[in-house]
Amino acid sequence: MAAASMLTASAAFAQSPPKRPADLTTITHWVFLIKENRPFDHYFGTFPGVNGATTGTISTGQVITLGHAPDTMPEDLTHTWASAQTAMDYGRMDKFDVGCVDNDVCMSQLYQQDIPNYWTYASTFTLADAAFSSLHGVSFPNHLYTIGAQSDGVIDNPPMKESSWGCDSPVGTTVPQLNSQGYESYVYPCFDFTTLADSMQNADLTWRYYAPSEGERGYEWSALDAINHIRNGPLWTTNVLPTTQFITDAQKGNLPALSWVTPPGYQSEHPEGTSTCAGENWSVSMINAVMQGPDWGSTAIVLTWDDYGGFYDHVAPPQVDFYGLGPRVPWIIISPYARPGYISNTTYEFSSFLKTVEERYSLPPLTDRDANANDILDSFDFTQNPLPPLVLTQRQCPVVSPLQVNFAPQKSGTKSPATVVEVGNWGTASITISSIAVTGPFTQTNACPSKLGVDQNCKISVVFAPTKTGSATGTLTVTDTGPASPQVVSLTGTGTAVTLSPSLLSFGSRLVGKTSPAKTATLTNYSSGNLTISSITVSGDYTETNNCGGSLGPKDSCTISVTFTPTVTGVRYGAVTITDGDAASPQALNLTGEGAGTSQSPTQLSFGSVEVGQSSAPQTVTITNKEKTTLDISSVNIQNTGFVNIPDYTQTNTCGANLTPNASCTFTVTFTPTTTGSRPGLLLIFDSDPATTPLTIQMSGTGAQ
Repeated sequence: MAAASMLTASAAFAQSPPKRPADLTTITHWVFLIKENRPFDHYFGTFPGVNGATTGTISTGQVITLGHAPDTMPEDLTHTWASAQTAMDYGRMDKFDVGCVDNDVCMSQLYQQDIPNYWTYASTFTLADAAFSSLHGVSFPNHLYTIGAQSDGVIDNPPMKESSWGCDSPVGTTVPQLNSQGYESYVYPCFDFTTLADSMQNADLTWRYYAPSEGERGYEWSALDAINHIRNGPLWTTNVLPTTQFITDAQKGNLPALSWVTPPGYQSEHPEGTSTCAGENWSVSMINAVMQGPDWGSTAIVLTWDDYGGFYDHVAPPQVDFYGLGPRVPWIIISPYARPGYISNTTYEFSSFLKTVEERYSLPPLTDRDANANDILDSFDFTQNPLPPLVLTQRQCPVVSPLQVNFAPQKSGTKSPATVVEVGNWGTASITISSIAVTGPFTQTNACPSKLGVDQNCKISVVFAPTKTGSATGTLTVTDTGPASPQVVSLTGTGTAVTLSPSLLSFGSRLVGKTSPAKTATLTNYSSGNLTISSITVSGDYTETNNCGGSLGPKDSCTISVTFTPTVTGVRYGAVTITDGDAASPQALNLTGEGAGTSQSPTQLSFGSVEVGQSSAPQTVTITNKEKTTLDISSVNIQNTGFVNIPDYTQTNTCGANLTPNASCTFTVTFTPTTTGSRPGLLLIFDSDPATTPLTIQMSGTGAQ
């Protein structure tokens, strides 16, 4: 599955050899603190000295500024196995906005003032900016990696969100499981592979797994619940304890040699309905307990997040095997012996923590993952003066988030899509909501109760409904018994009488130097007066013509026609900019296309109906290198649309590893259905042409009796 732009397994774990410490035995207490769903750029994209980003590329090819994320996210973004594959786009990292209702949420990040205590930890101790999730997917399989350096092939969550994901799951619960060849099956989410807890137990070393209890939100992240011999054995009672017990054990100096700690649901930082501030406060309470207890001097804490959550990150993860790595997640390494103010560029994944513990206690590796992973010892210096405890103060969390909503220009007399404002009670007592009101050309609807309990939240849907053109402002005011009441959200928008439809023209892939057919957009003036047009300009590898003239009469429209002639390979984006007398001027028609140096013919293969187990007549695809340089061909995959390898199609080719300029080669494909029914597939040819890799040939066939 790895694209040419991604690192191989051997390269991924050989980027920077770890600096070996003087004496690893200095650490006798290891703590793995695992939060929920955040990529590196979302938390630390603006941290000084890191490989972070403040802009990101979206599926149109445009580079946009990452938005300012609210404290409480309005939605849980899609981040399944297939969604991650789409977002990563074979290493291009440019389709995180696909399937996201609001691009501003997917393409957003938090600032230093939003996570001040995490920022302080990262500044004082060690921040790892090359740490990745173990699997390009969701929470359940990634949590399994944190205990066993594998997920037993599981790639997704069970269907229930607020209940157990393991051996307590209701009868009939299944999760998708893939083997390394890509064959898919569905299994009950209860397994019996060996975990690091077993290794510690067998070596007579102490360990505990601190997690929410059964029935409590967050119990689904208690990974050992998915290990049959632990969940249904005596260790479940003696070694799997409530999260609150960790504070007591840390303060009393009763920490085991190894601790895993996962949060309750409302302190997890999981998108939709949880507060980043409240989650940070919970993390601070766990870390303070260690720092204020007698074990601080011999403890190492690794604070991480379990997966990328659907949020943008610009760094392509190394592909070390069929399952991952997945997009980056933050790691903060906190210890008296963590290198102060250090940014580690060594490739880490969750198995790296396991490997480090195994090295510390001379334990055998569990799988190839922890055997081959880098340990985290470059982040320590056991010869330095031990760092003192850094006890931080928890923050007062906002009741309303966000505190500012900026709406896109909206045609007067129409309503915008709703924007969600969250009201959350992250305090210690219930709050009473006495009123929710808006001013200006805005409306709101909500289902907020009069009393909001602790760790409860509700949503307010705000709509911009301008009645005239021009800038508009207003407020959303929530009056309650929470701190800093009333909470006031500023609302802004611009009413417009001009529409541009569509707002994006996408030209797809085009050979360099070849001009595309024209695509058009319509500019319409809905006002009762003439619209003065000052200029219409175009940028990028595009040309435009129009029939708009210098003005547009009331209710009149004109057409803008655009062609694309790529000058080089790769994504080429541009815009037609219309400057006029409307309040929302200038209007922008976004343009995107890709310059290609490689052609393929045909782009689809149809095999019709073939008896199961029998082979079709072969069909061929020809690819031609139109570039002036040699085309490198790195690999060929055959998958279904869910990014799973399938056995129904086989191929041979005459291409080899290189294709010289103006040369062609052929792929010969045969269809042998393994079961009845439709068997769609994709032939993916990975090459060095950034515009087209992978070359994708759609294949269709039906298995017949």
